[in-house]
Formats: sequence, C-alpha cells, structure tokens
Amino acid sequence: MLLASACQPKTKSPAVEKTNPHHHLSAMQSTLIRQQLLLNLPSASGLEVIGDKLFIIGDDSPLLYQLQVNTWDLTTTYSLLKTEDFITGRIPKSLKPDLECLTSFTFNNTTYLLAFGSGSTSKRDMAYLVPLADASETPPVVQEISLRNLYQVLQADTTITTGGSLNLEAAATSSEHLYLLQRSINNGPDVLLTFSLPAFITYLLQPTGNLPNYTVVPLQLPQINGYKAGFSGASFFDDKLFITASVENTNDAYLDGEVLGSFAGYIPMNQASDPTLYTARLTDTTGQFYLGKVESVRILQKIENNQYRALAVTDNDDGQSELLELVLTLP
Repeated sequence: MLLASACQPKTKSPAVEKTNPHHHLSAMQSTLIRQQLLLNLPSASGLEVIGDKLFIIGDDSPLLYQLQVNTWDLTTTYSLLKTEDFITGRIPKSLKPDLECLTSFTFNNTTYLLAFGSGSTSKRDMAYLVPLADASETPPVVQEISLRNLYQVLQADTTITTGGSLNLEAAATSSEHLYLLQRSINNGPDVLLTFSLPAFITYLLQPTGNLPNYTVVPLQLPQINGYKAGFSGASFFDDKLFITASVENTNDAYLDGEVLGSFAGYIPMNQASDPTLYTARLTDTTGQFYLGKVESVRILQKIENNQYRALAVTDNDDGQSELLELVLTLP
C-alpha cells in the first residue's frame, strides 16, 4: 500500500443519521466571467487545484490531466488505469469507469488525489489514489482500490438511493471530513454523505475491513422547466461546502439527456445539524443563462467579504469539455 498504516483510527459499522434541511433560492449570484474549450480532454467530470497545478478527470477517460492553474495550459497527463478501449478518444459508455469525483487530502506529509467512480454500475466502483511529489518528473504510482463493499452498502441504503441507483457525482474534503454528493433520479432528494476523513483513510488502507461510518443529509435542489437539478460538483472552502448542480431532461442515472442549465450554491457547514442550501442559476456577465452542464467546481480564493473566485469544468456529452472561471456572490 502507498499509505503508511500508523495511528489508524478505529471505525464502526456504517450508521445513518437523517435530517431535513431546507433549500433556499437566494439573492446569491453565480457569474461566468471566462471560458475556454479544453481540446483533447473529453467529458470533464472533476477538478482539483493544488498549488499552481490544476488536475482534471473525465468520466470516459483513463487519464489524469494536469494544467497550469493560471494559464490553463495542459502540461502533462498520467494514466490512472489500463484499458484498450480508449482508442477512439472516449471509452464506450458501457465500459467506462465513470470517474465523477475528484478530491485531495494530506496524510503523513504526502498530498494525494483521490478519484471515485460513480457506483451507478458494477464497472464504476473503483477509486484511484495518486500520490503527488513536491518536485519530481517521475510519474506517480497510482493505486487502484475497489470500493465495492462500501458501494454495495450505500446502494442498499434507501435514505441515499430512495430505491434508485447509487450515483456519486462529487467529492470534497475539509481537514476533518470527506463529503460525497449523491445525484438522485426520479425527482428524489439529492444527498450529502459525510465521513470522518481519518476513518475513510483507514478504509482506503484496508478496503476489505470495517466500513467507515457516515451520516446522510437529504437536500432538495431547484428545477428548470419542471426538471430537478442534480449535484455535480463540490468544494470545501471558508467553512462552506460549495456545490454545483446541473439539469438534464432525463430520469436515468445511466442515460444522458438534453442539458437545460446549471446552478452553483453553498451550504454553511457551521449549521450542519440543520443546513440550508443556497443556490443561484449560472449566468454570463450580461445576465443570460449559461446552458452548459457544469460537472465540478473548485474555489480558488475569497475576493471580498461575500465574493469567491472559482473554477469549474463542463461536459456536454459530445466529448467536448470547457474550463470556466466563476465569481460567486453570496447574499
């Protein structure tokens, strides 16, 4: 294993706690100020920023893409998994690992990227752990980890799936917690899953051992033309869990539909016992709705007391991806 096993915290069997938070479509503003097509980077689904490096994954790509955070130039790629099904530039839907979640954490003085499959089919239950060296040209040794045992428990938990399919779409970490976001179908509530980060790291060390404890918070997202938004991205910053959500004309976790638009929002995590979700539909600087499908978000900095600069990626289901710069203005 790549991780050292010293000082592992003990974990318990999964326990579920359900609360009833509120959704508030507020005076928050979500504004697109810059965008760029990402050539040769298909189906962007997750991003993370570490220092001056921007990392992106695609849901039908076996690669991890590294860009410069300021110039948005692609500098290198790393292979996350071996496959012979990428010859057309996209892994076929029935075979793709559906990597939708990307986050990072530091353990024993090493920073790791962690990419998750969505869990929506049996081929989508893997995670990929990537150690990042401070200054090295050597490609990282990627560790493949099966999350099947955990995903089976999450799939069976009806407070998460409401009888539908597990469909994890976003991940974020704070110093203490790992957050995963379930995107529901059939107009059920989307769900925020919270794990102890040390306990989850222990699970990564031994994925056949005890499963990590988690809590469940259902969240109701806004609609466009009668179609509910679904979680797509997450970023923890300034004691807030920032999220993105997109709207598609589909009721299937497997099949894509017409993209109707996207939202950004946040949950004040100091109100975690009864959190409120604030959202705003993404617009451009002229006030026109942005109609792309935002897949992930990462807060870069706090600009003013109530404004944040963020990066986001899109996937419009045709193999093309865009990188966006956003300004989020909180009420």
